[in-house]
Amino acid sequence: MKFKVFFTISLLLFLCLASNVSFSQIKADLEDYYQAYGGKSAKENLDANVQPLLELIGFYTGGGMYNTAKTHGILGVDVGVKAIMMVISDDVKTDWAGTGGVKGGPLGDYNAVPLPLIQAGVGLGSNLELMGRFFSAPIAESNGKKENITLLGVGVKYGVIQSMVLPRVSIIAAYHKLSVPVEYDFGDVSSLSLDLVVSKGIPFLATFYGGIGIDKSNMTVDIKQISQSFDYSSSQFRGVVGIKFDFIPLVYANVDYNFGAHQGLTLGLGLSLR
Repeated sequence: MKFKVFFTISLLLFLCLASNVSFSQIKADLEDYYQAYGGKSAKENLDANVQPLLELIGFYTGGGMYNTAKTHGILGVDVGVKAIMMVISDDVKTDWAGTGGVKGGPLGDYNAVPLPLIQAGVGLGSNLELMGRFFSAPIAESNGKKENITLLGVGVKYGVIQSMVLPRVSIIAAYHKLSVPVEYDFGDVSSLSLDLVVSKGIPFLATFYGGIGIDKSNMTVDIKQISQSFDYSSSQFRGVVGIKFDFIPLVYANVDYNFGAHQGLTLGLGLSLR
């Protein structure tokens, strides 16, 4: 189905796995399909398949935000790379309209999907930390210039309890925005996350951490040929348990397990100066 192709490629676009696809043609195919079926069948597929795509985006933008509840001291910094992987369960693989219950949707062909990104943090003092993360890759060339798909996130961590004896407790609020070149833009995608984090460290060895949070994602899908836009939102709870190894000075590695509506893993490696 052409509509299936559109959302599969939208997912691949987000994960930068299909840089040579003509996205403008896919958009045209979607609009033609929408008109040919009077909008009804296409809208059913749209409703059924935006949801798992939104949940995927929410999982990635909320995942890997932390590896400790400890906040940086003023001008303390860390920078590292993350690899976030979501396990695609059969429940997420939706039934396509008119296929007799055949599993499909934007995640139909995947069992797990990874996303790499760069993340950094800097201490502001008073138990506050500013966080940022970034992913960008070329998907188009216009007038000889490469254009990128970009995921940009900003967050703030506040240390509620920063004791040397008690477990540390922090809260994190973050906002993410997904941007694609205007020529291929099918709508706005954004996400908000709120987390409560607890951690306890063993000096020069490891830090054990865990947290609970909620991720809320929003998407506006524009069907320009029929001058209509459709708004969607998705909220999901997340739990995290993990361990950070920091027995090498200034270097850390971490792994955590994410559970809730979806399951997945985060791997991280970086440098930290607190």
